[in-house]
Amino acid sequence: MDSVTPQLPPDTQPLAHQVAGHFYGRSKTKFGLLQRCSTGDVLKPLLNPPRGPREHQFYLDMFSDEISNELRALRPFLPKLLGTYQFDSMTYLVLENIVRSYEYPCVIDIKLGRVTYDCEATPEKIERQIGKFQPATEIGFQLLGWKTYRRLDNMYIYHDKRCARSLNKEELLYGFAHFFGAPENDHRPFVRAVLERAVALERTMSQQFEFVFIASSILIVYDSVHRENSDDVKVDTRKFEYTVDYNLEEQQKKPQAACELLRYDLKMCLLASDCCKLGHTPKECISNDKLREFVPDECRRLAYTFFECKRSTIDMRARFRGRKGEIY
Repeated sequence: MDSVTPQLPPDTQPLAHQVAGHFYGRSKTKFGLLQRCSTGDVLKPLLNPPRGPREHQFYLDMFSDEISNELRALRPFLPKLLGTYQFDSMTYLVLENIVRSYEYPCVIDIKLGRVTYDCEATPEKIERQIGKFQPATEIGFQLLGWKTYRRLDNMYIYHDKRCARSLNKEELLYGFAHFFGAPENDHRPFVRAVLERAVALERTMSQQFEFVFIASSILIVYDSVHRENSDDVKVDTRKFEYTVDYNLEEQQKKPQAACELLRYDLKMCLLASDCCKLGHTPKECISNDKLREFVPDECRRLAYTFFECKRSTIDMRARFRGRKGEIY
């Protein structure tokens, strides 16, 4: 029997600009992310014990006055914990809404890690998790969904997890490029700004050994209204979903490696943009000294696989033909 959609708490509505996770009224439990109409604060239901209570404890630990310096450095990459809220037997975390100050937020949700299940997972769940997106075991991350605002058409385009999981590991790059507005827009300032955040996150994660993060998600946001002014780039990158293991049997490495791979694909987006802008072939782009400084050796090698034609002749949207997102 399907669950009954729960009553919305007072002064709330389903979370605007949500691209992945539990959607209100559509998930198995029918609970989902909400936001307060008056303040914009995010309400996240604490589901699936012990995972929900464990996540609550993680936020309490992270925003405690007694936290270590290594973990304190991770705070800028987390939404702020504003408290908890109880309604009709459900407890919600009250979190900062990181997109509220954006006029036209473009959002992508990325799950990090080659392993997306914890030590308590049953064999059936392990098989199910691996089967959702098998390339993740090799590349270390997966796209869960993204939405972009197209100014010329004055509309949002949304690609859900079904579209994201239909992409193979080579096409993931085009997913990133599509999110950043290619080929219609020059998205390089946004990619560079996100890269800086990704590098800082990777550095911070590599310096802490108190938690193991399994299947963490990061949310990347940029404001498309600032696209024309490269000196006024507004982006954010936050970790937003956690399975935290407090029983450390090995040092945390997987999220760091996944974040490094994420940086590779973002750098490849820079290469794609420059190829598109200049009308060059990949080989010509790679031979350009100014471009080479953005792309590590591994990415230069992969470029010959990813880009087989001149970028000026490829419409990035064609990569998603037959997998179109919702338009609204």
